[in-house]
Amino acid sequence: MPLAAQIAQQQMAYIPRHMLHPGAQAATPPPASTPSTSTARPDGKRVTVVRQGGGKQWEDPSLLEWDPTHFRLFVGNIGGDVADDVLHKAFSNYPSLSKARVIRDKSQAGKSRGYGFVAFKDPEDYFRAFKEMNGKYIGSHPVLLRKAQTEIKAKVVKGSKPIDKATSAVLKTATGGHRIKKKYK
Repeated sequence: MPLAAQIAQQQMAYIPRHMLHPGAQAATPPPASTPSTSTARPDGKRVTVVRQGGGKQWEDPSLLEWDPTHFRLFVGNIGGDVADDVLHKAFSNYPSLSKARVIRDKSQAGKSRGYGFVAFKDPEDYFRAFKEMNGKYIGSHPVLLRKAQTEIKAKVVKGSKPIDKATSAVLKTATGGHRIKKKYK
């Protein structure tokens, strides 16, 4: 596939739907103030990113920190000694690098989960980094690079509790509308 076609394909993945249709109103959600909470609005609704996987649905407001127009790489096989600044420094040869983040496990006192993400403004830097950095050592491990799969689609949800209604809807659909009765011994 020619480079221009690859770039066009990558860019289309990050264009919000409201921008694809002429005449649709563009509404850009404000960025999240902290990664652990979604953005609250004056009308009591929140802006967040709803994700699904493994039969579960959850909110991930930390994705609001990433610019959806930038090109993101998944960086796998990161050693436990690698922090955000080390990852950023490893990709600093690419001038359009906008963000680097090592994903940490909240339940294990911030221990690295072994992967992270880097984002680039320029598609040329994105492709060059993929070709040049795949298999290179960052810290004590050779990294494995892939295109980041998560689409960043901000969504406005009601209420202050995360995803309660959505979880109920998933359960209702999975059970055919029947309530699940618990059997006690």
